[in-house]
Amino acid sequence: MENRLLDLVEQLEEVLDRGTKVPLTGKIMVDEEVVLEILDGIRSALPEEIRQANLILAERDRLLEKARNEGDKIVDRAHKQAEYLLQEDEIAVQSRAYAEDIVNKAQQYSREVKVGALKYSDDLLHDMEIKLEETFKAIKTSREELNVMARWDEKIQDNLDD
Repeated sequence: MENRLLDLVEQLEEVLDRGTKVPLTGKIMVDEEVVLEILDGIRSALPEEIRQANLILAERDRLLEKARNEGDKIVDRAHKQAEYLLQEDEIAVQSRAYAEDIVNKAQQYSREVKVGALKYSDDLLHDMEIKLEETFKAIKTSREELNVMARWDEKIQDNLDD
């Protein structure tokens, strides 16, 4: 959907580039209907961008839950293995150290997986934020240009009426 939005912005730029220049003003006149149609398309594309952002948030939540579950399973297995090793009388001292090391590594791995999932999600959201900001900036610029053209058109009409 991002391509559709960018295509619409490019279409708007093309309409502005092809507009009739008003001598001595640096202004252009464009077909209002065409511009309004493109703006309607942009409005309808924006909800899709927002839906995509929500999908990214859902994916982030899914990744975090998966990482949390995976980390919990690893920690549980490590605890079970640690318990088993501690029950062995002959190697109880060695088992304790080994089991603690396994638990510590499992907990560290669990933290790393969670941090990685958060970083990945944040990167996705940051990219989406940048794209949305660019889109909103393009829309704002287009609207400002349209407002200037509308005011200019009114002035021309007023001058013609006089």
